[in-house]
Amino acid sequence: MAERTKSSYSASSLHFYSINAMPVAIPESFDAMQTLFRMMLENSAKHIISFVNPEIFLTAETNPFMLWYLQQTDYNFVDGNGLLLAINKMQGTHFSANDRYTGTDFFTYLPADRTTRIFLYGANEENNLNAAEKIHADFPNVEICGRLNGYEEKSDDEIISLINESDADILIVCLGCPRQECWILKNKDRLNAKIIFGNGGAIDFWSGSVKRAPEFMIRHRLEWLYRLGQDFSFKRIRRQMRLVPFAMRIARGGFVVGER
Repeated sequence: MAERTKSSYSASSLHFYSINAMPVAIPESFDAMQTLFRMMLENSAKHIISFVNPEIFLTAETNPFMLWYLQQTDYNFVDGNGLLLAINKMQGTHFSANDRYTGTDFFTYLPADRTTRIFLYGANEENNLNAAEKIHADFPNVEICGRLNGYEEKSDDEIISLINESDADILIVCLGCPRQECWILKNKDRLNAKIIFGNGGAIDFWSGSVKRAPEFMIRHRLEWLYRLGQDFSFKRIRRQMRLVPFAMRIARGGFVVGER
């Protein structure tokens, strides 16, 4: 799917790379990102996308299914400064934190002059409901046309019927990686949404139950430190420690990076 979509959009508006066999796309500007989403919403094709950070990258290195999944998507947007630094190190480029497009900021990429219908699937009921209400209040161009928490005991047939009956333009699945990718891959051919993607814990951010780091920390690549301060648990520490060898690999150029 990636090559088909790439040829339908101006290659000069996106930069395409492969990092250890995982394809990624970096829009040249915020306007290019918005134009790309308008194109995906207005054409008839179905698009599977992803927002990839170093944790997902590391999962794909040890999980053949995740790597294969990311090789099948239309776009894997870089959602992690570490991946930008790896590209800079190996390609001599100068991408900055401004070239990182996060799944959490997803609603800002949508066209402002049209209503986009969204189905939210995942998280617990309280956070799912709160996220829907906050998104509705913050983004008048977005309609949450349907939602389902990630703990409902429903069959895939029931879930797919709910999603398709909502007439959603975009389906966001927040079940955690790689569970959400398995679900998408299993059911994508039966779903009618134009854009489908997994987005991890984004619903928890959108609900307000998990806070975003201050802008200056995001700008200086310190968001990981803010999250550690919010959730100083063994699970969070273990997740952050996985990034130490990743950072060491960046320093010694331990990645195979090529243009696509």
